[in-house]
Amino acid sequence: MLYDRTIAKALLALTTSLYVYYVLWIGVTPFIDPSHFTQHLFPPREYGLLLASVVMTVGLGLALTVASVHTILRTGMEEEEEQRERGRVQSCKHNGCVER
Repeated sequence: MLYDRTIAKALLALTTSLYVYYVLWIGVTPFIDPSHFTQHLFPPREYGLLLASVVMTVGLGLALTVASVHTILRTGMEEEEEQRERGRVQSCKHNGCVER
């Protein structure tokens, strides 16, 4: 239990620091003089915009893939169940059994 909390706190700290760095990179550096020393702490802003678009594209693609696979598998299972039920009913009709 303690181990899980430690990992969670570390991941929260990492995520928060990356978010703050990204916001400073994209939101604050455009307003700082290009010759200021803090500009050397950040890559060019174009990379930040490219990074955001790649992450969004990959995330959206992954979400759509998971949703599609889930839908396909779920639909396939329902069709199999319907075919099994039809098979039972048809076999009972041929054999003369009554199913309730």
